[in-house]
Amino acid sequence: MTKQAVSKYSAEQEARIRAEAPLNQAKAVALAAEFGPKFTARSVIAKAVRMEVGYERKQPVTKSGLPVENKEAIVAQIAQVVEGNLDGLDKAPKAALQALRNALVG
Repeated sequence: MTKQAVSKYSAEQEARIRAEAPLNQAKAVALAAEFGPKFTARSVIAKAVRMEVGYERKQPVTKSGLPVENKEAIVAQIAQVVEGNLDGLDKAPKAALQALRNALVG
C-alpha cells in the first residue's frame, strides 16, 4: 500500500500560479498573501518549480547595488578591446580590472 501525497494547493490556486508565470519574488509574496496564512512565498515558489512554471531568480547585487561581476568576464571584455592575450591578468584586483575596463571602453 503506497501513500499518495496530498497537496495543500487547490486546483484554483495552481491555476492562479500558472496565470502569473513567470513568477518572481514579488509575485510569490502577493500570491502567498492572497492564498492565506498557511502559505509562504517560499512555498509558492517551491510549488511553481514543482509545477515547472518559470521562476525568475533575483539577481545578486553588490553592496552598492551594482550587478555582481566575475573577474574572468571583466578580463574577457578588456581582451576584446585590446585584441590580445591577457593570460594572468585575472590575478589583478577586481577594482583595478574594473577601472581599466571603464577607461578602455569609455
